[in-house]
Amino acid sequence: MFLTPIILCLFVLLNAGEGTVSAPQVTTESGALEGSQTSSSADGAVFLGIPFAEPPTGGLRWQPPQRAHRWSGVRPAKRFAPSCPQLPSPWWPEMAGRERLDTSEDCLYLNVWAPNFRRPEKIPVMVWIHGGGNVEGSSEIPPLAPALTRKGVVVVSVEYRLGILGFLAHPALSAESRRHTSGNYGLLDQVAALAWVQRNIASFGGDPRKVTIFGESSGAEDVCHLLASPLAHGLFQGAILESGVCMDSLYSDFRQPQGYYRNHGPGENLGMRVSRAFGVPDIASGLASLRSIPVERLLAWAHDAEGANFGVIVDGWSVPQQPALTFARGSQARVPVLVGSNANETTVFGKISPLAIEDSRPKTVAEYRGWLKDEFSEFAELVWGVYPATEDSQVPHVFIRMQTDYDFGFGADRLARATAEQGQQAYLYYFTYEGRGRFAALGAFHSEELMFLGNAYWKSWIYDTADEQFAETMSDYWTRFAQTGSPNQPDLPEWPVYRIGSELCMELGQNVKARRTPNRTGYAVFERILKARLAEIPSLPK
Repeated sequence: MFLTPIILCLFVLLNAGEGTVSAPQVTTESGALEGSQTSSSADGAVFLGIPFAEPPTGGLRWQPPQRAHRWSGVRPAKRFAPSCPQLPSPWWPEMAGRERLDTSEDCLYLNVWAPNFRRPEKIPVMVWIHGGGNVEGSSEIPPLAPALTRKGVVVVSVEYRLGILGFLAHPALSAESRRHTSGNYGLLDQVAALAWVQRNIASFGGDPRKVTIFGESSGAEDVCHLLASPLAHGLFQGAILESGVCMDSLYSDFRQPQGYYRNHGPGENLGMRVSRAFGVPDIASGLASLRSIPVERLLAWAHDAEGANFGVIVDGWSVPQQPALTFARGSQARVPVLVGSNANETTVFGKISPLAIEDSRPKTVAEYRGWLKDEFSEFAELVWGVYPATEDSQVPHVFIRMQTDYDFGFGADRLARATAEQGQQAYLYYFTYEGRGRFAALGAFHSEELMFLGNAYWKSWIYDTADEQFAETMSDYWTRFAQTGSPNQPDLPEWPVYRIGSELCMELGQNVKARRTPNRTGYAVFERILKARLAEIPSLPK
């Protein structure tokens, strides 16, 4: 049969399309997106670099996030957007195999992994908020989504503003705000992303009525702030907090001085240090100049200036009061929580760690006592009584135990208790898995559990087949919690609900079993100190 050139072309094109699947597309409130099909499932798709807010640049620097404008046509969503501005980190070569991240001030994007994209049923959603001290980090690291989506959840990861760009408070910024407040822009970005999820996630196969937020380190601390913030109420139905909470310490107020906690002056004072360092007047007319300062100069100043710690503050709006008081009064979101800490959190911050760049920990008994006095003031001897060191050689071990309990274990237990007191289910874990080789001396260190949650390991990690088995257990517990509000399922060891009086937790390590919560004597001391500090708040000048 003779085919004309036109008919031949049509024949070739039609037959080339047989058996192929077109690139997945979805329509959001802002326009159409084209993502990529996942290799693991014909129904799976991933959409990267989705704008959930306008670029926070120019006049929108240090402004609450603005909803993203519509676009025409089909927008490609096949590559991660840049991370928010930050300095290079010693973590990335080990965690991600690269020296630094691609960054841009235009960074308010999120990513969606949708395993049931082409199916009609809607499945639970897990929204990941990355850690990094709220000064560094990325929505693409660590790669958690592939392992979690295999268990039947949609995963969303979020970029949010960091450091001086994400948390600067300043009188001139407060004056231009209709809320008469400033700071916490990174937290507001997270709220905006969660609101986007509510409006759009059904188009990706996700159930907006079954959203679990989860984070690690400062990401977990931010999850805690979202639990406490009235702006986020109703935007999620469950929360997972790994090695970080917000109600075990006290935060700076954005305007009032606070003498009840060391180094917590008014948040706006730090903002005025910034403007004066760059010769900008502390008034509205100086904002244009402040917003025009190159990002690199702002980051360098924040890194070098003593005490320039930009983070969440009590702003009277997104964080209306000290989160510890919010939880004490039962005003937090009433949702199930899964929360925990690692047995040896702070080993990773010392010189023994392959990631550490300095070791500022005390090395002698005298230095240790001085540290306790600086941190706990009149309660120093009380802490010493629980964590004593009679010889210099004992100090490193004792300090790590005390610091791990103080900064991580106490808070996890306290949040589980506060949740249980409000009649909500809480599940507490104690992570004890120990690595091999250069990681063996670190024990169960800060962030280690993320390798198992994503079944993706650091560059120097010595892999063992037991790691993959444990990784399956971890991801099963996490995704089951997102699906049902409980981590339990028939083929796993039973994880007891946290109950006041029994205080049982789940050990997650080479052994996976229920056990009594450890280190409770130290937790009781830290609880006494925190309550004393909270009692001083009403006496502050108004």
